[in-house]
Amino acid sequence: MSTDLKEKVRKIVHQRNLCSYMNDTKWNELRNAMMNEMPFSPPYIVKFLFEDKAEREEYFFQDVYYSCDWYYVFAIENHYFNGAFAVEWIKVRPRYLKYRGQLIEPEIIEAENEFIEILKKYSIPYEESNGVYCIYGYH
Repeated sequence: MSTDLKEKVRKIVHQRNLCSYMNDTKWNELRNAMMNEMPFSPPYIVKFLFEDKAEREEYFFQDVYYSCDWYYVFAIENHYFNGAFAVEWIKVRPRYLKYRGQLIEPEIIEAENEFIEILKKYSIPYEESNGVYCIYGYH
């Protein structure tokens, strides 16, 4: 499966004339930092090159009530563990809403400063828009 998928990704990159922004080392540094250096695992959405759109993308520009497991961030269809080579982009929102009961407004838990420091520490290029950080694998 992996060689077929890698060939499919190569064709897409060539057809769309994309440039690589990240490599396996950078993706692994990001993944490990999100699991080990952040106060919580921030929510994210991933778009792979062979997808038309990312799941849940339309809901991601508002605060969410969940954090995400970064261990399997690059898994493709639960079959291929390290599909970082096929990531078009990942969007990260380093904040979430903490539920505190029906009568109390949720608490906003944020770690934007910590997130930016990690991106700088590992020299990971990004774009930011309304608190959502986009890290391109290809652009």
